[in-house]
Amino acid sequence: MPASATATAPRTFWSEAALAAAVDAAFAEALAEELAAALADATPARPAITLPDTDTLIRQAGIVTGPCPSDPHTPSATGRFLKKASVITARAAWWLLKHTTLCAGVLLVGALRVTWHLAAERMPSPDRAIAPADFLEATSEHIKTRGWTQFVMESRRGVCLLGAERDLIRSGTGTRATASEANTHLLVATGSRSLPGWNDQLTRTEAQVHQALLVAAARARAAR
Repeated sequence: MPASATATAPRTFWSEAALAAAVDAAFAEALAEELAAALADATPARPAITLPDTDTLIRQAGIVTGPCPSDPHTPSATGRFLKKASVITARAAWWLLKHTTLCAGVLLVGALRVTWHLAAERMPSPDRAIAPADFLEATSEHIKTRGWTQFVMESRRGVCLLGAERDLIRSGTGTRATASEANTHLLVATGSRSLPGWNDQLTRTEAQVHQALLVAAARARAAR
């Protein structure tokens, strides 16, 4: 290095290269500051962007706030009540129809059974030819077997005069014509106008009934 160059360099720099580097750095820094200031002056200041608030955005978008209106497809309380009432009414009608039909069927079956039994009871056996005297004696025997009662045709205690005759006719022992002819003799023997009235007298006894039947039978036999 020349002596003159060494004499002019500051003591803080040991070489010209270091000094040149420092000068370049200072120059570059100064240039950068000038460029930044120039650019700042040339660029106009942009206005600050002010964003609208939330209410403004909702209003601009057409969004309606507040309670949501009821769904037109959702029935009202009255509609729901009427619907439930109609369901209950339909179920009640079905229950009533089912049980009414069941009761009617049971009653019909019961009526058919009763009718069948009555028809079977009323269906007499083939009539046997029997004289009024024999019919009266058969009536007495039937009362001895079943027992004798008053005020009803038939009871647990037994049968009355006409009840006994009815049983004989149902069994085929004689006919209504036979019973009518036999009763004519029985009315004469008892001296009464009505066999039920005579049978139901409070002082009447079963022994008197048998005696009257046998007396009437003897009278009918003698009349033949």
